[in-house]
Amino acid sequence: MKAITMVLLVLVLCPVLLHGRARPEEPAPPIDERKTWRVGVLPFDAAGLTPEQRSLARSVPMLLLETFAGLREHRLSEDERDAQRRLILDAAVVSAGSALDREIRARDRLLFTDVTREVREERLEAAEERVAEARARFERLEAIQPAQIEVAARKPLEIRPSGAELLPVGVSPREIARRERLDYVFSGSIRPLDDEYLILEIYGYSAAQQRTLLRDTEILRPEEVLELIDGVVGRVAEAVLGRPWANLTVRSSQPDAAVLVDGMLYGFGAVTIQHLEPGRREVTVTYEDREHVETMVLLPFERAELTVEFAAVEIGTIVIESEPRGADVYVDSVWMGRTPIAVNRPQQPSTVLLQRDGHHSSRFVVGPESPEVITRQLASDIVGWSEQTRMQRDRFYRSLGFFVVSLPAPIILNGVYDNLFTLLAAEPVPDDADRLRRTGNTVYWAYWGSVGVSSGLFVNMAVQLVRYIRAAESYHFH
Repeated sequence: MKAITMVLLVLVLCPVLLHGRARPEEPAPPIDERKTWRVGVLPFDAAGLTPEQRSLARSVPMLLLETFAGLREHRLSEDERDAQRRLILDAAVVSAGSALDREIRARDRLLFTDVTREVREERLEAAEERVAEARARFERLEAIQPAQIEVAARKPLEIRPSGAELLPVGVSPREIARRERLDYVFSGSIRPLDDEYLILEIYGYSAAQQRTLLRDTEILRPEEVLELIDGVVGRVAEAVLGRPWANLTVRSSQPDAAVLVDGMLYGFGAVTIQHLEPGRREVTVTYEDREHVETMVLLPFERAELTVEFAAVEIGTIVIESEPRGADVYVDSVWMGRTPIAVNRPQQPSTVLLQRDGHHSSRFVVGPESPEVITRQLASDIVGWSEQTRMQRDRFYRSLGFFVVSLPAPIILNGVYDNLFTLLAAEPVPDDADRLRRTGNTVYWAYWGSVGVSSGLFVNMAVQLVRYIRAAESYHFH
């Protein structure tokens, strides 16, 4: 009965096992491991330029790098994504082919190894399995279509090398793209057309498509570079972004007004936001408890402007008085007049400074909750701060001199003690040895006494230095 059961079980399971073994493994497409879009700029060729014009050959590519630093991501076109897919698949196929070639060579070398027949057959069997696995992996990759590989439509922008530096000179865009693993390389040249005009050329090389995608040529005078370079940089920025762009400038009548675009804070007062994606944008300008919201439609390559006016609000005044009168009044380092004086009540904490000759200064903070009248008593400056500073300076230098003068004593005494100790070890006469020992003890304690004196003078010098610094700070801030 048990034998019949085992036979039936084998008959049932064999087709399942055979079907599972015969089922081909699903081909796994390679993964795009490049998470960023890498861009670099080569130094521009400056052949034929005068020494005065050669600075353009560096300033223009550095301006490109400065522009790239403000960009965040690159939008890949369908051609770029297809090229990336083919590049990834080709690299995976080449890698799998190299692995298959290595396994075949390793198997063939086993035929010439000096081992027994049984060992050779065992090793050959294992090598054949590895060759079969490598060949299957290679065939699976060859069966994959480029469209099966996932490539992100947007990638964060990365400038190479880091630190806003140009790429090494004397290397072709193709070679530097391979060496630095770049996706896009910009190069160019500035050369004279004649005695009056220059030719500015900028090229953009795509590593995945292995061809130059951008060619921009401008003929201009040297003095026109600053006027026309914005257009050139704009076209290069479009290539780096992979999309059109638009600039938006928002101005507010209040310098402390916050400017937000699509909920993101960009600055205060007057703000210029460059290389936005064209389309509908919600601009919000807030000042205190007031808010202005406006929806704008940015067109490609438009330089839009928006001005927001906030009506003035009565905020009241604060009267500042002093005893005695006539003190200069500074609010956040801006001179407002002399006491008594009425100043506008600030909506945020501001620092007020009162100064009058012959008196100590007074510093305090005012804000929205400050009283309507503020009076400050200015103490008489019997001893001027400049005189106190000079006194503390003299004390510090005097203490420094004493400390420096005290330094040779412990150094000399330590050397004398070392010499006496050496003589004592070599002295065979007991009386002379006792005399050297007594002298050494005297020098030893004199050494420690001089160390104590120097330490005390050093502490005194440090104290005088702190007092001198405090006096100098008081002189500047009072």
